[in-house]
Amino acid sequence: MAAAPAAWALTPSELFAKVGLSVWEVQADQGQPGTGALGSAVEVGPRTLITACHVVKSATSVRVTRQQSKTSEMVTAVTRDPDQKRDLCMLTVNEDLPAPPVQIAPMDTVKVGERVYAIGAPLGLEGSLTEGLVSALRPIPGETLPDIQVSATTAPGSSGGGLFDDQGRLVGMTAAIANKESEGLSFAYPAQWTIELPARVAAERTLWRQTIARYGVKLGPNGDAAPSGFAELNDVTKVPAKNKPLAGVDDAYRQFLLLAKPRAFLLTSDNHWGTVSDPWSLDSLMQDCAKRKITCRFYAIDDAVVWQGEP
Repeated sequence: MAAAPAAWALTPSELFAKVGLSVWEVQADQGQPGTGALGSAVEVGPRTLITACHVVKSATSVRVTRQQSKTSEMVTAVTRDPDQKRDLCMLTVNEDLPAPPVQIAPMDTVKVGERVYAIGAPLGLEGSLTEGLVSALRPIPGETLPDIQVSATTAPGSSGGGLFDDQGRLVGMTAAIANKESEGLSFAYPAQWTIELPARVAAERTLWRQTIARYGVKLGPNGDAAPSGFAELNDVTKVPAKNKPLAGVDDAYRQFLLLAKPRAFLLTSDNHWGTVSDPWSLDSLMQDCAKRKITCRFYAIDDAVVWQGEP
């Protein structure tokens, strides 16, 4: 029997027309004047985009924009992969996005030598398209799927953007960008990771609930931390800031509010504060507090303020 004919490859202009509007510029504000980061993100589901976590690290607010179409949406939650080495974050917005989500290609369809196209916002120049080849598939320690090495040109701002095959399917998210010493050498995370993300996050949530309960947090009927009634979650002014710089505490708490669950905001008796967002880091912090004989207290966990007031 004759083999089924291969799908026709899209021309670069056809490919960009198909998926270009599903790639957005990311603007991450870090709270202080002159701070912030630019990157890119790809729409992978209704009101859902994927980016590289380092683009939105320490952000107090995040916005995705399409300047050409004068479209802009605030990100309401950032959900990261439980394994921070994956550097994979999901961005959630409250409004429907105008372009459709992209289709994700299985990693086993990606071959060395095939032509690929990178779309992102290098140097803030949104909607930039470059092409190249898959140069190599590099093993990642502890992972079953490889990094994708490509020759497509990238630059700062490309991180989190999309790498597409000649059918317009997402095969990777731009992770490492080229510099003067490594022109034509870029890397992308396998897009198949985005398919695995929901199940990985759900498994982490189960372990998180067990961990916070072990440290004395009261859980409500739904299994989440029960609110103490001390303050509303979004009221930044109620976070205790005694002997602490107010601006620093406020910015840190706004970073906490932007993160999706699991998340915990803690205050210590030696005048430190900050967010922990996985059960392993929480265990490490609590063990360190015990070793140094200081008090580490939860102010808010997930969607509830659990602070009981000053001891």
